[in-house]
Amino acid sequence: MGSEAGIKCGYGALLRADCSSPLAALRFKMHDTSLNMSALMSSWVAAVLYGISIVLYVCCVRVLYHRGFSGFNRVLIVMATLQFLIATGHNITCLVQLIRGFITNGDIPNGPFIYFLDMALSEHVAQEALYITNSLLGDAILIWRLYIVWNGNWWLCGPFVMLVGATTICGYIAISHLAHFTPVDPVFLATLGNWILSTWSLSFVTQVSATLLIAYKIWASTAWGLRSSSSHMKVLWLVVESGAIYSFATAILLGLYASKANAGAIVGGALGQISCLVPTSIIVRIGFVGTSASTVGSFPSFRAAPRPPPQGSQTSGTITQGADTDTTQEIHLTDMVYEDRFKNSDLTDVEKGNSFLRGV
Repeated sequence: MGSEAGIKCGYGALLRADCSSPLAALRFKMHDTSLNMSALMSSWVAAVLYGISIVLYVCCVRVLYHRGFSGFNRVLIVMATLQFLIATGHNITCLVQLIRGFITNGDIPNGPFIYFLDMALSEHVAQEALYITNSLLGDAILIWRLYIVWNGNWWLCGPFVMLVGATTICGYIAISHLAHFTPVDPVFLATLGNWILSTWSLSFVTQVSATLLIAYKIWASTAWGLRSSSSHMKVLWLVVESGAIYSFATAILLGLYASKANAGAIVGGALGQISCLVPTSIIVRIGFVGTSASTVGSFPSFRAAPRPPPQGSQTSGTITQGADTDTTQEIHLTDMVYEDRFKNSDLTDVEKGNSFLRGV
């Protein structure tokens, strides 16, 4: 009853609004989806991606289980579980909004539109808060990987920590403003919009720059002779592709919000799930990259010989040592540490290419 009264109150305020107001422009903007359609499509996309998240999470846990719950793996499984739970909550809030918007208020004239117009509803604020939180966790995992790959270089990683801190402040201030909106306040209001744009811009800069630095370190740490065919290069492209997906989606969302398009809600719903998918997919995909990989349990993982192969015995794909190989070293993306000793060592190119990664 209270919900219906709120809808009727908001509808009355909408009818009293001037047709030239930003609110009216939001309602009748040409070449844009309606609020109803944006909410429906956003929830549908989020549901599809959540289904993928379930599969990836199960695979991720299995991969990490076979690698052992210690060291970096413990951190990864805790973060993956936390992100999956947040993604689950995000999907639940989408479902709640669909039920309340199209069923609970479906019999009220323009009820669904008025419902989705009210950005301060608790379920919508919760959805955005969960998205921001998952995005921040994804950025934090990325910075942690940067720290590991760059061998604990705080001079390099320190600015990224500050970027994530600034993103956190801007994001939760935006959520606070959103929670105090009235039913007739458009989501593009400047008091909220400036904080939202700052949040997404800072996150975008963090994702792009950190991904490029990780990719550069992998590339620079691999011997010239191995860059075209080694499993290290497959890891490099995996990192670049995964980072590009999230960065590209964030850039689209920034553009749609800056142009005041309701369609941005569709991308926003997707990002609530993609922020969980990207870190998990990196862990899972590393187990399936490479046709010559050996297996750990039922998941393949890279193997590289610690000693150079005899002349003419190097094979394509995974680097092997030859028939006399008696030991192997397991390679994991999250365990990459660059050895500065390579610069002045007598190691061969193959040893340099294989040894800059170390196991847990």
